[in-house]
Amino acid sequence: MQVIGASVDGVKANAKFAQRYDLAFPLLCDTDYVVAQAFGVARPMVGVAKRTTFLIDTDGKLRKVYPKVQARGHAAEVLAAAREIWGAVGRP
Repeated sequence: MQVIGASVDGVKANAKFAQRYDLAFPLLCDTDYVVAQAFGVARPMVGVAKRTTFLIDTDGKLRKVYPKVQARGHAAEVLAAAREIWGAVGRP
């Protein structure tokens, strides 16, 4: 399993965010909204992208979408769904 974050923020903002929350996964800087547009979450007129989580398998098949991300409990919910889809992922 590979976790990748994407943000329309720049390198410095993403680095600060990753450090603040001790993230153990890479953050893609999508300042030109190419990725956000490809996934249908771009909101360039207001300078953001919709917070959305996508579970995509190794064949590129979209398995699950969370279009309205609420931070509290979200990681646990996504991990549970990933385990349901792929088995024992993310376990030590």
